[in-house]
Amino acid sequence: MTTSVAFGRQMGGRGRRAMLAGVLVGCLFAALTGCSLIGDALQRKTTPAENHKYQRITAINFREFQPDVESIAFTREGGFLGSGQWSTNAVVTIDGEDYRAILGPHVVGGEPWPDPTATRPSPVLVRYSDGTTEELP
Repeated sequence: MTTSVAFGRQMGGRGRRAMLAGVLVGCLFAALTGCSLIGDALQRKTTPAENHKYQRITAINFREFQPDVESIAFTREGGFLGSGQWSTNAVVTIDGEDYRAILGPHVVGGEPWPDPTATRPSPVLVRYSDGTTEELP
C-alpha cells in the first residue's frame, strides 16, 4: 500500500499530464490511421457489371439534375466511399465545356458548372469506364 501511495505521489501533476498526453496521442493516431490502414480491406468491392450498372443509374440521375448535359465520360470504375455511397470520377460536357466531377447515384460534386437552362433532358452520350458507349434518350 505504501508503494502505490508513494508512486501516486511521485507521479504528481507532471506525470499525469505526460500519461494523458500519451493516451491522447495514441487515440489520435488510431483515429487518423485506422481508415487508411484497414479501409481498403473493409471497403466493399464492385464487379465490372456492378460498376456499369451504377454508372448508368448515375448518368440518368445526373441528366435529370442537369438537363443541359451533352455527354458524360466516366474516367474510372468507381467504388464505395467510407460513408457507404458509391461514386466515381467523370468528365461532364455542358454547352461545349468540360467539367471534372465526382458522381454517384446520390452524390454530385466537382467543378462548378452552369445553372441549367433547359427544362427537359436532351439525349446524352455516355462513355462508361469499361469503354462501352450509350446514348440515353
